[in-house]
Amino acid sequence: MFDPSDELFSLKVVCTLILAVSISAWLARVLFSSLWEGDNGQRDEPVEPGGSRTPSCATLPQTGVGDPVAEEYWSKGYGRYKYCGLRAEPLSSGPPLPCRSPSKLPLPALTDEQRHALSALADRVTDLRDAGCRTDQSTLARYLRARKGNVVQAELLLREAVKWRQTHDIDRVFTHWNLAAYEQCLGPWWLSGGLFGHGKRGQAVAYERLGRCNFAKLAASMPFEELLKCDIVHCERCVAALEEDAIRCGHPLIGVTIVMDMEGFGWDQVQYNAAKTISKLAASRSLLLTEITGQILVVRAPPAVARAWSLFKHLLDPGVVAKVEVVTTADTPTRLRVHIDDDAIPVYLGGSKCIDGDPECRSVLAPGGLPSPSVLARFSALAREKVGERAPPGADPVPARQSAMSCCWGR
Repeated sequence: MFDPSDELFSLKVVCTLILAVSISAWLARVLFSSLWEGDNGQRDEPVEPGGSRTPSCATLPQTGVGDPVAEEYWSKGYGRYKYCGLRAEPLSSGPPLPCRSPSKLPLPALTDEQRHALSALADRVTDLRDAGCRTDQSTLARYLRARKGNVVQAELLLREAVKWRQTHDIDRVFTHWNLAAYEQCLGPWWLSGGLFGHGKRGQAVAYERLGRCNFAKLAASMPFEELLKCDIVHCERCVAALEEDAIRCGHPLIGVTIVMDMEGFGWDQVQYNAAKTISKLAASRSLLLTEITGQILVVRAPPAVARAWSLFKHLLDPGVVAKVEVVTTADTPTRLRVHIDDDAIPVYLGGSKCIDGDPECRSVLAPGGLPSPSVLARFSALAREKVGERAPPGADPVPARQSAMSCCWGR
């Protein structure tokens, strides 16, 4: 049947690393066993939908102006093209939008048994199809893989994902959500990294500069509901980019290789509340990014983290462990070249890829870091804006996807 794969284990690996370091430091003082129990544990109460388009740029609050680092990041467009890095010319156009022709998505080679399961699942979700939900074969195949070909379990998972989307108004992310807040304002910092070229098997490659982000402090500085909205937008952009790439290249969706850069990771990031927040985000991602992650390369890891991983990885499912590598700074370039050609690895990680003379390729790979208090204040002010607020009488609010590329980045 379909190849088994733990759905969206990237965030689980982050939790594992945090757990491993915690064990090393505090001798198993804190256990996060609930983070490994498969999909969709306890979730928070439903978050209010995004519910608004981004207001006109002229009406945006000016909170955060005067922060020289933030102004530099916004003016230089760091992270502006983080979802465009799979294109031949990533800086030539705006971010991808949801696929309008999902029937064009190529399917992987299927056995007769797999084709029968796919057909059976389609027959069981005709009501979802009639309601306008995504039930194309590519989508159904991902949910079947997530449940190892079990049609009944795949249907349950798909229906849970549909309910999650409806609860959070996700199908209107790019038309009614406040993208100036939930995508663009924090874009240079969170989510860090971006999609960036392809690996040797043709798979998409994504980089995350997680070590620099200090997620523990970021999570403590924002309401979870706002952090979740940012993450939902990120998930939708990623799927849109990957499906765009699959149609353009004529290949089925292949599990993404995630390069997780741990440079900058410190002991202050080892916090129970951060791991708990990650587990809640993972519950959402397991529904929105089902069967997207293929492999994780944790690079530039502190020696203590690498040692802790080698000691405690046996606590995880062997299928997950087989897809994860954790290497120190010294071994990073060599291990990356096993999976990715040198011309697709950014210079700062030992490759030869450079964009606009920047060895960190920051227009595509958001540099990360902890947003300053003034940036977070600007985010909070933007998040409070609603449809048409402060707009002149008779003026239409600027559509979200136009304004999201213009307000902080000056376009």
